[in-house]
Amino acid sequence: MMSIVDLTPGTLVEGLQRRLKKSLGQNFLLDENITRSIAREADNLRPFHILEIGPGAGALTLALIKLGRPMTVIEKDDHCARYIAQVFGDIPNFQVIHGDALETDLPDFCSHAEDRPILVSNLPYNVASQIYFRFIDADLPLVGMVLMFQREVANRFLAMPGTKHYSALSAISQYYHEIEHVMDVPPEAFKPAPKVTSTVLRFIPRKRELSKPEEDNFRKLVHAAFALRRKTLINSLAGFNGFDKLAWSECLTRLGYEPSVRAESLGFRDFIRIMIGAVPKV
Repeated sequence: MMSIVDLTPGTLVEGLQRRLKKSLGQNFLLDENITRSIAREADNLRPFHILEIGPGAGALTLALIKLGRPMTVIEKDDHCARYIAQVFGDIPNFQVIHGDALETDLPDFCSHAEDRPILVSNLPYNVASQIYFRFIDADLPLVGMVLMFQREVANRFLAMPGTKHYSALSAISQYYHEIEHVMDVPPEAFKPAPKVTSTVLRFIPRKRELSKPEEDNFRKLVHAAFALRRKTLINSLAGFNGFDKLAWSECLTRLGYEPSVRAESLGFRDFIRIMIGAVPKV
């Protein structure tokens, strides 16, 4: 095995020497400038313990290890987990968890604010949003996240009310995080090259304004509001929580919203206001 100082994303991918599994959404990073930039963004959040999901061949892992922090990776694929353990297993304070990030128990440090945990990942396209919400629902004291998504999904995280990409994902994620665009990553930065551009986003936790039950109600309301996004909010919510159109019209009017208002024009604070002021028991 090569010394860590001699490793590059290219040598790591070559060393894996296996057929890629499309079912796992694997596209391995080859561009060292990109992995270094992602590691720099993570370092700017001043983490202590780093968690990476889906290291694959270890290109991003290599850049993160060079930050000199304790580090844990979660890898679902048997071959990749063994490979990562073989390549980086002698690094002090480095651990490999072989498991599915959607199901496996998260390491203890993720629950300890004093460990200043951070999540960094080139997320598998097919489960990226699910992994994001797993960490949201776990209510962990992360100092932030630096995550790569398919650009189409990233655009939805970033979208503001009234724009074409604005969606339920936009409103809900913006309640939980300040979200910033870091960089776009072209297909040729990967092997095999995906058919789409990727985007790296930085997530900084916002102070949560609602209790856990209220957050659940808020999310249910947002999803219902966007279920029929081309319709007015009154029509989209008709029947939701036992309110008919007339009841919703009266509620929204009382809160100062026009009868023609649509979900796509409302920010997350509008949905909070509607949830609390109009339907406190959604």
